[in-house]
Amino acid sequence: MKVSVIVPVFNPGEHFDDCVESLLGQSMPPSEHELIFVDDGSTDGTAARLDELAERHPHVRVRHIPNSGWPGRPRNVGLDLAAGEFVYFVDNDDWLEPEALDRLHRTAVEGDADVVVGKVVGHRRLVPRGIFRRNAHGLTVEEAPFGLLTPHKLFRRSLLEEHGIRFPEGRRRLEDHPFVVTAYFRARRISILADYPCYHWVNHGRGTNASQEPPDPASYYAAVRQVLDLLDEETEPGKLRDRLYMRWYRGKLLGRLDARYFAVFDDAYMGRVLAQVRPLVLERFPPRLDAGLTLRDALRAQLVRRGSLDGLRELAAIEATIRADARASEVGAEDGAVAMTIEATVSADGARLERRGDRLTWRLPAALAAALDAEELDLTDVVRRTSLHLLVVSADGVAYEQTAQVSARAPAGGARRGLTPGLTATTSIRPAVAAAGSPLSPGLWRLRANVSFGGFADVTPVRRGAGPLLVRVGADGSGSPWPSAVRRLAWRVPGLSSAIRGARRLSGRAPARRSPTRR
Repeated sequence: MKVSVIVPVFNPGEHFDDCVESLLGQSMPPSEHELIFVDDGSTDGTAARLDELAERHPHVRVRHIPNSGWPGRPRNVGLDLAAGEFVYFVDNDDWLEPEALDRLHRTAVEGDADVVVGKVVGHRRLVPRGIFRRNAHGLTVEEAPFGLLTPHKLFRRSLLEEHGIRFPEGRRRLEDHPFVVTAYFRARRISILADYPCYHWVNHGRGTNASQEPPDPASYYAAVRQVLDLLDEETEPGKLRDRLYMRWYRGKLLGRLDARYFAVFDDAYMGRVLAQVRPLVLERFPPRLDAGLTLRDALRAQLVRRGSLDGLRELAAIEATIRADARASEVGAEDGAVAMTIEATVSADGARLERRGDRLTWRLPAALAAALDAEELDLTDVVRRTSLHLLVVSADGVAYEQTAQVSARAPAGGARRGLTPGLTATTSIRPAVAAAGSPLSPGLWRLRANVSFGGFADVTPVRRGAGPLLVRVGADGSGSPWPSAVRRLAWRVPGLSSAIRGARRLSGRAPARRSPTRR
């Protein structure tokens, strides 16, 4: 048995169809893997459905347990049942690409890896794309991708058994963090599979998953403290510990006070979050760590240290209006590649970049400006921190990051509307290697630019003229720019859009089955 797939299940609803279909459709022969569904006391008829599934498919195993209310217990039960050399965790509302298990196992064998991190595609979820720029073998804990700590990875079962690595049980937030962190520290070698989209991680909205409900801030940050304690046990004070601390500093402390959360929750709830975050920041994250933050996060860190909920709210309001613009010029095809120059800017409402003498300063709303020091409003040295990450994106949302040479431009504009930071990027997209070192599949690919000024970022289509610029990848692997006029024509000519979609399916890029991304 090569792989045991473990799926905790609780009242999964309609989205379970995509999960089951993708698992039964794996290219790895059923004799080489098993599907273990652990029913956590479902009350919607799922138990009978799973039993029927096991009767029809010999490689499907089902275990029913009393409701535990959280994924940790059913995952551990699945581990106790597993017979595979490796185990792979899947949530009941996500789905896999057809070759996921085959490719993950092959990567583990090639790299003699204890952990394989396969490419995750986020649907209404944020996934750190930088992890999946290239395939990698032989990574140690110092190089491990701590930016992605979901359990959707391939683990050597003997690693978990030898070190007694299990999920915390009961209703505990971040239950996957101690599991994955411990596995990273105990693994001999870690591999990354970046050139094939293995796992589709889907946010179907609130109510479909217990962990998507807003957490109680006190219990949530108690869990964060426990993970930080684990890091302290595993590391000595120094660069490695500081680097690992930054992952929770950015994501779980400062990140919980950004525009996304202020847009959803009221001041009472956000005040409770700040009441938990502030003492944790003061206790565990010394100001020297702020040097590793972007301008956006450094400002947020200062507001947290000063306990300014009003300032955090106004910073979030500015962040919510960030908009980028990316325009392509000098676009051409040569030797199978598509070369271009991109001019990009990023701007926001409520914040104006102004020139005062030989300095550049930021004019901000009163409550936000009052909570910051004058030197924190001086952006003279920050304007060069403008960046662009170029993405090629398939019809079903799979994105690959491309290299680009980026240089900041002097802020442009006038006194009336303020100055706008900008940049110039040059790139050459080579379809033969654009999918993390592997070829892009034939078809049309969108271009999107993640434009950032000091961490204030927006993802926007790359435009050419009046419409978006597309790259057409031919059957021979060559690339050419696809005029926006062709896309507009497809909207107007009856039957042409469906013909284009059919061509994508025949190319093998877009699966014919209905998936969550096409609803």
